[in-house]
Amino acid sequence: MNETQRIYLVGLPAAGKTTIGKELAEHLGIQFFDLDTEIEKTVGQSIPDYFSFQGEGNFRIMEKETLRNIGATNESFVMATGGGAPCYHFNMDYMNETGITIFLDVSPGDLALRIMDQGVENRPLFKSYDQQDLIQEVRDLSENRLTFYNEAKIKIRDNRITLDTIVSHLKS
Repeated sequence: MNETQRIYLVGLPAAGKTTIGKELAEHLGIQFFDLDTEIEKTVGQSIPDYFSFQGEGNFRIMEKETLRNIGATNESFVMATGGGAPCYHFNMDYMNETGITIFLDVSPGDLALRIMDQGVENRPLFKSYDQQDLIQEVRDLSENRLTFYNEAKIKIRDNRITLDTIVSHLKS
């Protein structure tokens, strides 16, 4: 693989971007970034708190700036983006121009169950939903974001995406 390698994982919340991203970065011997964690370091607040106090618009601007800053200052990394990151400020175009984008396409039903298991309070977009409403909300979110996610260079549709699956797609 190239010496310069930027890999951006995109997909809905709870698709496994952070979990598989850490494994992939370790496998490739490159740095891992979680975009939301990097934003939290910059603003000194959790994403749910920042969202509450600053609003989604300010969050999306901070997300864009953090994404581009990491891309400009690091030659090789794996990044787990936030679920909405590809959909704002031409972020998907930026990621496709500067690296390899991988869409982790997990079914909305599975995602809703994962979100419930992880606790909706950690997901600002979903904190007011019960399970039935959450499944519908994830479906709606999927429909709204699919156009952006489908611009990814690699698309993997599976409810149990593994490191081996991603590595084999990167090699082909």
